[in-house]
Amino acid sequence: MCSMMDQERMEGEEVARMVQGSLLNKVYEIQSERERQFNLVSQMMQMTVSPSQTLASCDKQGMSCLNSAMSDMRVEEQLDMEVPPNPAYTQYLLERSTVEGTSCDPHSQEVKRNDPVYLTSMASHGVWDSEDRNRQQICQQQQQLAFQQQQQLELQHQQQLENQQRSCHSQILAEQIG
Repeated sequence: MCSMMDQERMEGEEVARMVQGSLLNKVYEIQSERERQFNLVSQMMQMTVSPSQTLASCDKQGMSCLNSAMSDMRVEEQLDMEVPPNPAYTQYLLERSTVEGTSCDPHSQEVKRNDPVYLTSMASHGVWDSEDRNRQQICQQQQQLAFQQQQQLELQHQQQLENQQRSCHSQILAEQIG
C-alpha cells in the first residue's frame, strides 16, 4: 500500500514537473517574442532617411527638380479597411444559433441528455445503446469540427489584422519619407 502511494506521489511530482516545464517554455517563448519585437522597433527607430542624389544635385532648380525626383512615386488608393464577411463563419453562427435556439428550455429531455453530468453518469453505468453512442460520436465530431473551424477563422482574422497593420505601418513610413 505504501509503495503504491509512493508511486502515485512520484507520478504526481513528474506531472507537476512536466506542467511547470511546459509553462516555463511558454513564458520563455513569449518573452523571446517580446524582445524580438522590441528589437525590431528599436532598429526601425534608428533608421535614417537621406535625400536622394538627384535631389542634392539640383537644389538650385527649385520645384522642377523636386517634381522630377518624385515623378515615379504613386499613391495607391486603399478601397476598404474592413474585412469582408466570411461565409463559412456566418454559416457556423447560423447553425449554432439554430442548435442553441432549439435547446433553450432547461427542462427539455434533449438538454438534460446533453448535460455533462448526465453523460458522465450514463457512461459510468454503461447504459448506452448503439444509437445513443452513434449520436454521441456524431455530436462530438461536430463539436470538434466546429472548434477547428473556429480556430481556423481566428487564425485567418489574426493574419488579416497583421497584414493590415503592416500595410498601415508601411504607409506611415512612406509618408514620413515622402
